[in-house]
Amino acid sequence: MAEGRFKTVFITFSVALIASLGSMVVGSWVGWSSPATYLMKTNQTNLDVTDYGMMIAMYDLGNMVSPIPCGYLLAHIGRRWTICMIGPMNMIAWIAIIVWPSKLSVLYMARVFAGLSKGMTMSSIPMYVGEIAEVKLRGAVLSLFPIMLCVGMLGIQTIGQMLNYTHLNILGLCFSATFTILFFPMPESPYYLMQKNKRDQAERSLKTIRAKDDVTDEMELIEETVTKQMQSKTTYKELFQNKANRRAFIITAGASMFQRLSGISPFIHFTSITLPSANYWMNPLTAVVLFTVSKYIGTLSHMALVDWMGRKPLMLVSHATMAVLTAVYGLSLYALANGPEDRPLAWCPVVVLWLYGLAYSVGAGSLTYTLIGEMFAANVKTKAAPLCVMCLAGSSFLLDGTYTRISKVFGVYTNYYMYAVFNLVWAVVAGFVMIETKGKTFLEIEQILATT
Repeated sequence: MAEGRFKTVFITFSVALIASLGSMVVGSWVGWSSPATYLMKTNQTNLDVTDYGMMIAMYDLGNMVSPIPCGYLLAHIGRRWTICMIGPMNMIAWIAIIVWPSKLSVLYMARVFAGLSKGMTMSSIPMYVGEIAEVKLRGAVLSLFPIMLCVGMLGIQTIGQMLNYTHLNILGLCFSATFTILFFPMPESPYYLMQKNKRDQAERSLKTIRAKDDVTDEMELIEETVTKQMQSKTTYKELFQNKANRRAFIITAGASMFQRLSGISPFIHFTSITLPSANYWMNPLTAVVLFTVSKYIGTLSHMALVDWMGRKPLMLVSHATMAVLTAVYGLSLYALANGPEDRPLAWCPVVVLWLYGLAYSVGAGSLTYTLIGEMFAANVKTKAAPLCVMCLAGSSFLLDGTYTRISKVFGVYTNYYMYAVFNLVWAVVAGFVMIETKGKTFLEIEQILATT
């Protein structure tokens, strides 16, 4: 009995892990900006970049465009085939900047195109993983998504320090090719197949994922859930008129938007060019790598805590802590710019950076994808999840696109004071609007949303 249970858990986690490699591909693009901007700023490329913020924001621009078309694909061709498109799209983008490394216009277009695949990744993979996971494992399994995001970032930031610009892009291509090959044999979501009245295929898929022949009880639960949730129309109107759907969207869209407004994108993308690079106690690229390590540790901690401590407490603690840390980070940057030349507080922004990475990943950074994967009813899931991803992408685009200009006009530290306010706002608002979904089935979550 124990052996059979171990096999079920192992296969379920394996399928979820391979699917979550898609976020590793996203992580490679996100992490790319740190070594790439450093190479550009130190004239180690043939690219003449004047606005690093806008160059980075191109990725978020593509991310804002693709979620709604992705929702259509998820509903009509399925979760699996939609995810299968992600790897090849990223490969095309990497190949473009490898073949034309000195053309800034190609880099911009490649980042927009890769951003399109990011929007698809964020919309589809948490949904797929949430649908293949058992109720008791759902929180932990959905944590694989941000874990692999950190793996992609850490891999390209660490190895990228030793590479030139072309080899850095080839490394990114390898991440995309690996995911493309590994995901192709994966099964379709049994929830999607049941929505399409393909019960026999749904049962075969579930047997593959659970690695056992008797899945009767779970099939009955899936059938009951899909039947009940698909009774209403699958429209945007239903998303906002139905109380449960509307509240689920407010919670998840809010978490998505404030995850980005917490300041994570600027910390990832601009730290390598924000911290001093001369006569400073630590190389900025090393500081960024250790920041990603702290995020990785936080995400692993989240996997252990999310189904024990719960979603809501983690969210509140995470944002409240980040509010304090972003304020301190801004003050420390101000002190560096205006303090004594010997920089007695030189250690402060780096240590705060690492603590921020831990606070972000143990809560807000991981929970957004958990909520996208579990909050929405089957009939509106392919409408709601893409809209939440657009909120996430729009916030990233806003922060990345304005970072350089705000820094020039008001000082770089001003950005972080804003992030402190954003974090405090969501810490308070989330305390009122969030519900606890730990250990709840999709039907139970819908009932709580409708009645509280």
